[in-house]
Amino acid sequence: MARRKGRLGPAVLLRRLLFFVAGALLTGFLAVFLNAVLALYIPRHFAMSLAVGIAVAVTLWLLKLAKHPPLLLKHVPPLAAGLCAGLGVHIARLWLR
Repeated sequence: MARRKGRLGPAVLLRRLLFFVAGALLTGFLAVFLNAVLALYIPRHFAMSLAVGIAVAVTLWLLKLAKHPPLLLKHVPPLAAGLCAGLGVHIARLWLR
């Protein structure tokens, strides 16, 4: 049975919005919490980059487990996304210094 390529229904849009907001909140909370924990043991500059990378990887992994990966990251491994996010934060912090 083929899927219909028409408009998305309100239930599908609401579900996508819910997973988008939940993923964003989870990433933010994890990044802040992990930064606070890691800053106790390593320099704050590296703690923030590592915290964001781990938060992105964990969130993407959980969303893939829930069968609702983000549209543009559907085929990206969570570890690669976390590595790129952490590296991006690290480079941005170096440039803004």
